[in-house]
Amino acid sequence: MTCEKITYYIEKGYLTKLKVSEKMQIKLHSLYCGACKAYPKDSQAINEILLALENVELSGGFTESEKENLKMILKSVG
Repeated sequence: MTCEKITYYIEKGYLTKLKVSEKMQIKLHSLYCGACKAYPKDSQAINEILLALENVELSGGFTESEKENLKMILKSVG
């Protein structure tokens, strides 16, 4: 199983319910692949940042609270 396929399944899992076989493939692959093991956390952080940026475009700028939230998200990925 390739990393590309595993990351596809991880992203698919955010949108739909995964089959048991897909979940097992993610788990097995993640046992020996550190990048794919870290991918869900990184992907979630990216999604949160993109949502925050979308809100900024609508409101015209970051509030102090939004700035602090983005800093925490970026630290969690770092």
